[in-house]
Amino acid sequence: MEYAPPAFDPPYRVLVLMASTDGWYAAPPDVREGALAQLSDLFERTESRGARLVGSFDDDLFATGQPLSLPYSIYVLYDVDDLGVIVELAHELRSSELTHWFRLEARVGRRLFLLDG
Repeated sequence: MEYAPPAFDPPYRVLVLMASTDGWYAAPPDVREGALAQLSDLFERTESRGARLVGSFDDDLFATGQPLSLPYSIYVLYDVDDLGVIVELAHELRSSELTHWFRLEARVGRRLFLLDG
């Protein structure tokens, strides 16, 4: 197998890392329902802007409360042709009341050359 040197060309593989904040855990059930609806809408808008969902992972099977060993428990993997889509995702979350309940970071990389997906 030949190792191809990294290139910074689209599509970009973007890992969105999220975690619930103290506000999430303190919120009553009706507020949580509303927050989840808003978060779902945000993910839908992100896809409508061109983000292609590769996969997602919710690390909540063996943990409760805010994540500590790893600072995130929600992982969403996208392929995007324009990194501006992810900038919009972060800005939209930061500009909304969702920041009371969630925090977000993103990492940009590429598909691991050893795997197909």
